[in-house]
Amino acid sequence: MKPDEKCVSVCGLYCGACPAFPDECHGCLSDFVRDVCKVCKNGFRKCAAEHQITRCSECPEIPCERLKEFSRGPIIDGICNHADVIPDLQYIKNHGIEQYLRCQTEKYTCSQCGERLTWFNRSKHKCR
Repeated sequence: MKPDEKCVSVCGLYCGACPAFPDECHGCLSDFVRDVCKVCKNGFRKCAAEHQITRCSECPEIPCERLKEFSRGPIIDGICNHADVIPDLQYIKNHGIEQYLRCQTEKYTCSQCGERLTWFNRSKHKCR
């Protein structure tokens, strides 16, 4: 499965770089979502519904305290895959979802073998 705009989450994460994509989840805005993402313990899905928006990039309150806190963790194997959510949401706001998706797909595809990369194997991929 190729990532599409449903792989760009409410909070700005690129779900196409998640290790669970595509076998366990197709992105938090898709019909095939992992339970942990459906629950959205950080409240982004509920907040977006209350603001009648799809993603935080559409919210006039960006970046809110919830996003700032979310962007600081968790750190797994020395990598915080949430660190870029605020600049990524700003990018989406300024350039659109299609351009963001193209950039992320390129960023998370090995230029040598074409294999999909994840947040956690991007810097340790076999071709690097």
